[in-house]
Amino acid sequence: MDPRWSHANLEDMPSPMALAVEATRFARERRGIGRYVRALLPRLLAQRPGLRIILFVKRARDIAVVEAMLAAHPGTRQRIEARPVSELTRCGADVFWYPWNVADPLPAHGPVVVTVHDVAPLALPDPRLLKWRKNLRWRMRYGAVARRATLIVTDSSFTADEVHHYLHVPYDKMRVVLLAADDFIAPAAGRDAEVLERHGVRKPYLLAVGAADPRKNLALLERAMPRVVAANPAVTLVLAGPRDERAAEEAAWKRTLGFVSEEDLAVLYRSAEALVVPSFYEGFGLPPLEAMQLGTPVVCARASSLPEVGGDAVAWVEPHDDRHLAAVLIRLLGDPLVSASMRQAGLVQASLFSWDETARRTLSVFEEALQLSGLPR
Repeated sequence: MDPRWSHANLEDMPSPMALAVEATRFARERRGIGRYVRALLPRLLAQRPGLRIILFVKRARDIAVVEAMLAAHPGTRQRIEARPVSELTRCGADVFWYPWNVADPLPAHGPVVVTVHDVAPLALPDPRLLKWRKNLRWRMRYGAVARRATLIVTDSSFTADEVHHYLHVPYDKMRVVLLAADDFIAPAAGRDAEVLERHGVRKPYLLAVGAADPRKNLALLERAMPRVVAANPAVTLVLAGPRDERAAEEAAWKRTLGFVSEEDLAVLYRSAEALVVPSFYEGFGLPPLEAMQLGTPVVCARASSLPEVGGDAVAWVEPHDDRHLAAVLIRLLGDPLVSASMRQAGLVQASLFSWDETARRTLSVFEEALQLSGLPR
């Protein structure tokens, strides 16, 4: 492992520890960063008996969401509490954790750990003239992280390089902690046909998951699809993820679903011929890992953090070459041996990632930040 990413030994951790968590988006965000936080909280508690967590939420009614989460993990009820975010800066916690890229409000004193998943607003600012204020706000918010954070956690070495480039944060102030998807369990296979019928999806199909964001590069896939369909007339493309609006007319080979539940998404992964990830900018990229976890072949653009996730288990394409993408998909669809080999390789690759390990390394960062602060316990 690169010595830049050294960690403290958990066996040397003192206890107890009070961890303040900025969680104003916790109640409304189920996937993305919300998924990351929800996966880590019970594991942090399980691995650190002396840990107490205070979630600082935006609204009083968000406390009910926290209580519902605690009901699923009975052993955590006495060790997690929720408070209004207005109390965060004066709570007297040992460590302050900001899991959503930026840090606000900040305490006057105490070690601050910020998880930066990506710096997309800096690397890919909104080009519209009227959005200059939004771009400026992002620069100011990320700049505050660079100045105040005791340590920064990044999801990938790619993101660490981006933070270093755009924010000039030294590498010795960052710790790479990879994510996981081993909690992503598909429902019983007997429901697959019902789920696909309800969404109007027919086999065989290729799947793409994510919002209609330019960096997801879905236009590359849509340019490649006519060639794929010409070689495989029965195949369709299914798009799952939040959309501002659904197109009035779609190509016969395309099905746009919008947001789907996690259970339905698991079925869509499992039933797909392949997941296609043409994105040219990802801080980590959970969908490839989720798909591999369920044994689905994955085709990815060779860009940003995706090689750290996919390794040798996925089929790589160039992020601007739709002819290459079409050729790879045609080969995958036409050769069962290639498909079977990729399914097995994906399962092996996915097994290398675990939320337990993510939690262990994250706890190590909290302890290191506390030691660096030099504050008395």
